[in-house]
Amino acid sequence: MWVRGEVVTLPGTLGESRAALPPERRAEFDEEMYATPLEHLVRRAILGWALPAEAYEDEDAAVERIRRGDYSGIVDAEGNPVKQP
Repeated sequence: MWVRGEVVTLPGTLGESRAALPPERRAEFDEEMYATPLEHLVRRAILGWALPAEAYEDEDAAVERIRRGDYSGIVDAEGNPVKQP
């Protein structure tokens, strides 16, 4: 995955994700992983815990730009620039 122009390798297992967390967040991770239905586990593990904080910051900034009508830097699933509707 790319974050701020650099390749970021996501953890490959739940154990790696957990180990990468600060010790004070591991109980929260365990609780969420044990409570998540299996069909949602991959999405929650990646989106909720494996992505670096910068990915969320960039996403929030992109959402704000779109709300203001600025679609610069936004691409669709095929990598094509998105134009304002």
